[in-house]
Amino acid sequence: MDHPWLMPGNLREGCSELMEIIFTVSDQVWGGKHRYMHDMALGLAQAGHTVTVLAEEGGAMLQQCRAAGVTTVSVPAFASDDAAEAVRKALRHRRPHIVCVSGRADAAAVHHAQSQGATDAAVCLFRHSAFPLGTTDEVRDLLAGVNLVFTTSREQRQRQFEPLINAGVLKDEQVEILTSGLGEPLLAALDAADRGAARKELGAELDQFVFLVLARLAWEKGIDQVIDAFADLELPPDAAPPLLVVAGEGPLEAELRGQTIERGVAERVRFLGHQDHVAPVIKASDAVVLTSTVPETGPLALKEAMAASRPVIASVQGGIPEFVEDERHGLLVIDDEDLRQAMQQLLSDREAAETMGAAGSESIRGGHRAVRRVEYLVHRLDLLALEQLAPETVLHEVVWDDVRLREETQGGFVFVPRTSHIMELDSATYAVVHTAVEAGDPLQLIKLPEETLGVLAHRLYAMGALVRQDGQATPAARTADGERPVTEPA
Repeated sequence: MDHPWLMPGNLREGCSELMEIIFTVSDQVWGGKHRYMHDMALGLAQAGHTVTVLAEEGGAMLQQCRAAGVTTVSVPAFASDDAAEAVRKALRHRRPHIVCVSGRADAAAVHHAQSQGATDAAVCLFRHSAFPLGTTDEVRDLLAGVNLVFTTSREQRQRQFEPLINAGVLKDEQVEILTSGLGEPLLAALDAADRGAARKELGAELDQFVFLVLARLAWEKGIDQVIDAFADLELPPDAAPPLLVVAGEGPLEAELRGQTIERGVAERVRFLGHQDHVAPVIKASDAVVLTSTVPETGPLALKEAMAASRPVIASVQGGIPEFVEDERHGLLVIDDEDLRQAMQQLLSDREAAETMGAAGSESIRGGHRAVRRVEYLVHRLDLLALEQLAPETVLHEVVWDDVRLREETQGGFVFVPRTSHIMELDSATYAVVHTAVEAGDPLQLIKLPEETLGVLAHRLYAMGALVRQDGQATPAARTADGERPVTEPA
């Protein structure tokens, strides 16, 4: 017999406080990792979660989060002996549902605190480093306390974590990909930046081609290679010689300055130091160069440049080829001569450079926005809570979406038109779901046996039958990086 699909009742009004989430972020500097974690923490706070960031005292992360209005706790350097106790106190005071760690040192401090009974929160590890964790007993012990890992490129997942999966340290479904994205304030700043004024500030002439390096002045960024390639360029006969701008600070500044003198290009190289606001200097440039010598995952500097319609020259390292298409968004290089030729090519063909820049902007602005990453993270952390914590943690925060129910002789079906997902239920489970949907109250699902409730709630949320009332949860049909449904593992 064909039964009609039943419509849900009115959506539940009112919403309790959302989950308590703690972020721990190591290091004093301000780099791509810190901007990524800052955007994620701020996005979760704006989605309604109670977010606290534990950052090292005196560091840039602490200052940036405070300026953005995110609750912070200052702790000693995570690598110090005092960090574990400070983290333990913070966790005991906050009692978070989820802790998001971002490096080996802060993950170790959280792991130690949990071993002391500070919290039983679920733990997410965000991995940004180009260097593998390894498979030592210490790493195995550390990862035993991690419930979910986010890598920032497919290459990083394969290189760093598949060996751990194969060794049984992690399960395949525990490791997902969540690439970096650009925040709306940065995109607005790029659009508002005055190119003419920014070039005047640099002392660049009207027709002078400006190459920009936006990176920390450290060995792994390969800036010495850029300076050598710049010095070996054939200068245009009918235009001002090109300018090289280096924006960043780090331990190699004196050495790099000396190199420009030795190569005879010091008068055409500008060292700007650290830039709190990168939009003007990007807008002033004509191309951005990043020749990393290590497997970068998804450098934000390149995505920022591409969003500003600047062609990029980048090394074929790590996750860079995953979003930079050679000869479409810029030029990928493999060695020093390749780098020199790429810089020469853009210098000699400005029309091609502009075409690449336009294609890069379309790609980044269409598929690499931080707001989409946050939507997916909200969704995935809800699923993690349903997997690891009491289902009530999430059920009291969600409502039924536009779902359809259809009763059969021995059970029934739940169907979500928006996502086209359908699920079959046995009679006892269907009866409880039917009552909860008609009442517009997902909390009525707790009438189900404990062994059924967690699995069912997880499936209902994953298929889009349950959503956050404010619409912040990512629907099952959306994507985290423009390439895959959010309900599928990377």
